[in-house]
Amino acid sequence: MARPDALRLNKDMSYVLVVDDEEPIRNLLSRQLAGWGYSVRTASTAMEALELMAAEPAAIALVDLRMPGQDGVWLIDRLHRQWRKTVFVVITAVGDIEVIESSKKLGIIIVDYVRKPFERELLRQALERAARAVETSQAGPD
Repeated sequence: MARPDALRLNKDMSYVLVVDDEEPIRNLLSRQLAGWGYSVRTASTAMEALELMAAEPAAIALVDLRMPGQDGVWLIDRLHRQWRKTVFVVITAVGDIEVIESSKKLGIIIVDYVRKPFERELLRQALERAARAVETSQAGPD
C-alpha cells in the first residue's frame, strides 16, 4: 500500500529524481521508492538530471555527491537556482556533512543526508521529511 505522503507528492508535485552514477544504486532506489508509492525517474549524470528537470521538474531530488564529471554539489547548486521548490536528499558513501551546512547558507533545502549502504527505514524517513518539505515549499515563491 502506498504511503499518504507519496500519494500527495505524486498527485501534486510530479516525481522523485534519483541521480547516481552507479546503476545498481539507481535500480535499488527506484524499486524501493516505487514500492513506497513514489513516481521515480533516474539519471546517471548531472547533465542527464538537468535534461530531465528541464522536461519536467521533480519535487524531490536524491543526489549522490560523488559522481564523475559534474558532481552532486555542482548539480544541487544548478537545480536550486532554476527550480527553487525542489527539495534535496543527499546520498553518498562519504561523510560530507559540511555540504549540507554550507548549502543552508545559500538557501538550498537539503532535508536529509543518507549514507550508503542505505538503511531502509532511514531512507523512508528521509523521503517522508522531503515530502513534507515539498508541501511547505508549495506555499512559497518560486
